[in-house]
Amino acid sequence: MNNNLKNILLCDANFCILPILQSVKRRGCTLSVVGSKLGDPAHLLADKSVAIDYSNIELLYKYLFENKYDGIIPGCNDMSYISLAFIAEKMNFPGFDSYEKVLTIHRKDKFREFSEKMQYPIPKAINNLDAIGMLKFPVLVKPVDSFSGKGINKAHTIEELKRYWKEAESFSASNLVVAEEFVEGKLYSHSAFIKDKKIVVDFFVNEYCTVYPYQVNSSNISISIKKEIKESLRAWVEEFAGDLDLCDGLVHTQFISDNKKFYLIEIARRCPGDLYSQLIQQSTGVNYAELYSLPFCGLEMPDNIKKRERKFISRHTVSVDSDCIFISSNININSMSIKNVQLKYSGEKMKAAPFDKSGIYFIEHENYHEMEKLTEKIKDFVVLETLEL
Repeated sequence: MNNNLKNILLCDANFCILPILQSVKRRGCTLSVVGSKLGDPAHLLADKSVAIDYSNIELLYKYLFENKYDGIIPGCNDMSYISLAFIAEKMNFPGFDSYEKVLTIHRKDKFREFSEKMQYPIPKAINNLDAIGMLKFPVLVKPVDSFSGKGINKAHTIEELKRYWKEAESFSASNLVVAEEFVEGKLYSHSAFIKDKKIVVDFFVNEYCTVYPYQVNSSNISISIKKEIKESLRAWVEEFAGDLDLCDGLVHTQFISDNKKFYLIEIARRCPGDLYSQLIQQSTGVNYAELYSLPFCGLEMPDNIKKRERKFISRHTVSVDSDCIFISSNININSMSIKNVQLKYSGEKMKAAPFDKSGIYFIEHENYHEMEKLTEKIKDFVVLETLEL
């Protein structure tokens, strides 16, 4: 790989991508940031700020065609990744699979179609209302191309299904929806960095949705998940990488498991949001953001990566269940340390989850027993002062 790529464009500007930005800047690269909201923090830190809505692929392609860049890095949302994947295929930027493969992975309907063909462990699903007789209630209704739990609902009856189907369509840029049978178990994520289709380092994380049912707001490195589930998931990732002939980089999987079997829920090759990278780095010492950026900068993934430390960290995203005016937040919990990434100023409007958040707490516990016991309950320790609208 070429390690002389120096002029890099980062396609996202909000707070989630700051660890990625820092990792690129540390290598001495000249960094541009693209995003339509000039008030987003990455615009203030970049060498060059580009005010383009990256969902406008034609405009972004025109800009990249007219300005010389060595590499382009997606941010922490699907739109950023998909837009750049389309352009990367045309302009031969490193770090991306083909556009067709990217859509197969990131579009829920296409991933389920591919999974059925390959007989992967997924919940039974349909993408046409006429086929509803194939599923058992309850079912989850999802837009095929949204994220952060937006537009997802659980339907117990055909009447609810029809209503939620229309709602899901309104959250989908393509007006496409998938419905899948609800499966019992706990929610986890698995982040694996692959090289030559083999995992070089990976992380399993417990994920909890305690404010909005389908948006993760509390998480920690998983200690209790069974070794057999971990090994089965790892084997699947390497099988998946071979089936699609994936390039080096991140494969991030959300799955549900009852510790006897697992079901794949969503797969992505983009960096997860809400400073997931910092949860991994603070817990294990591994610079997740650095690893994520390497392939897009034309740099080779290491052959092996050691986890240098073991700290017991919970991550909690502060959100509310109804619109309000944010005043302040605090957390009353016994811990070794608490870090808060504040995202709202006092007096700002705060939308209900899954559309907004006031900040993200990182809480260090003394041992894994405390971490595993408290992570799911952190919402109960948060003290929020708000005003009604």
